[in-house]
Amino acid sequence: MSYFTIAGVQMHALHHGDNTEAMRHRVDVLMSRFPQVQMVVFSELMPMGASPHHAEPMPSNAEALFCQIAEQHRIWLIPGSMFEQVDDRVYNTLSVINPHGQVVARYRKMFPFCPYEAGVESGGEFVTFDVPNVGRFGVSICYDMWFPETTRTLAAMGAEVILHPTMTDTIDRDIELSIARTNAAVNQCYFFDINGAGAIGNGRSIVVGPSGDVIHQAGTGE
Repeated sequence: MSYFTIAGVQMHALHHGDNTEAMRHRVDVLMSRFPQVQMVVFSELMPMGASPHHAEPMPSNAEALFCQIAEQHRIWLIPGSMFEQVDDRVYNTLSVINPHGQVVARYRKMFPFCPYEAGVESGGEFVTFDVPNVGRFGVSICYDMWFPETTRTLAAMGAEVILHPTMTDTIDRDIELSIARTNAAVNQCYFFDINGAGAIGNGRSIVVGPSGDVIHQAGTGE
């Protein structure tokens, strides 16, 4: 039997501002303590905070930094998501970075959560990617999972694991824990729902197995 080890990082961060150096430090510490980790996943909008005013075209300087981190530690890295500027449009975009520091995919959130994401455009493409000799992974972001067709489509595309950064700081988190378990069970996949803490989320990240069993559920802190 072989293992593929994924770390979900639930951390405190600025709601509006640059959190990239704090994320770099967190990965450095994580990899020092747990060198067996092969993939690291952060929560939604962690790098630059939750304001669309920080939107940048991609590739961006922040994304380039994460590419350096992934290559340095030889890990797959999903650094949450960032607001992406495309002409006069803004998307909530997630980057998938491989251990060589290459961006292998970008996913734009399909269901921006209004009114909080007013003015943010919807993406139009499902995204999966393959980790060689491991399996196929799918990605979605926060409110996307409230629509069962999103996870169902990723599973139909062959995804065995869904990586799902979220930024929830409301009472909706109780419902999301049930949705995460349901999505995993009905689609027979692993579901990694990683939330922020403090100003950028109320925690309770959850990892669920294909039978809907809770592998781990975090508390509200880091």
